[in-house]
Amino acid sequence: MSPLSARLAAIVDALPLRPGIRVLEIGGGPGAAARAVAGRIGDGHVVMIDRSGRSVDLARRNSRAEIDAGLMSVRRVAIEEFELAAGEAPFDLAFAVRVGALDGRHPAAGRVALARIAAALTPRGQLFVDGGTPLRALRLPPDTRRAPDR
Repeated sequence: MSPLSARLAAIVDALPLRPGIRVLEIGGGPGAAARAVAGRIGDGHVVMIDRSGRSVDLARRNSRAEIDAGLMSVRRVAIEEFELAAGEAPFDLAFAVRVGALDGRHPAAGRVALARIAAALTPRGQLFVDGGTPLRALRLPPDTRRAPDR
């Protein structure tokens, strides 16, 4: 495992991370950013997803310590098909780097992806994507946001 690239380090540094939060990384590839996030959120948890089986296998191998410690999990799923597992708590924050459904390259997939992300976030949850300085927040469709827990 190599250290984060300067670009990924800047992205992780820009995320509003705090201890105890739940984070969803979309399209995490080999898991480098997710591991860095896991190291910054104390007893929180990061779930890294990717549509590529090869990437998921690599992330699992590279992240064995974080997975074994309960700080991180990895799933093979496209964001357009993602949903919370039964009983799974929603996420406080989601982020993506170079994900076509979220960077404008695939608008139809993007509409589905945004609805899936909104449904998986807490009412105050935020989504960040690359393309800002270094990140930008994306607005989520209000009609798909989770209702506050009672």
